[in-house]
Amino acid sequence: MSSLCPYCNGMTTLNLQCPQCGNRLFDGGRLDDYLGPYSPYRAIDDLKLTNGYPDLDRRLCVHQTYCESCGYRQEVQAEEWLT
Repeated sequence: MSSLCPYCNGMTTLNLQCPQCGNRLFDGGRLDDYLGPYSPYRAIDDLKLTNGYPDLDRRLCVHQTYCESCGYRQEVQAEEWLT
């Protein structure tokens, strides 16, 4: 059984507010893409084995969000959908 992230695949959008200033948090994409220069090109499940999160077992996709107004950053764990 496989799974997919609804945010990475454009099926829905993250609608979160910044806890510091109340403005919208923007989705910066998968946190794994920031781990190294070749991270965006590695297999997703391969990265999930080494990123330090329990995201493979729990079928989560960790996204980096940010606020353009105040610079606040937050990691968000999104539930993947089973396909």
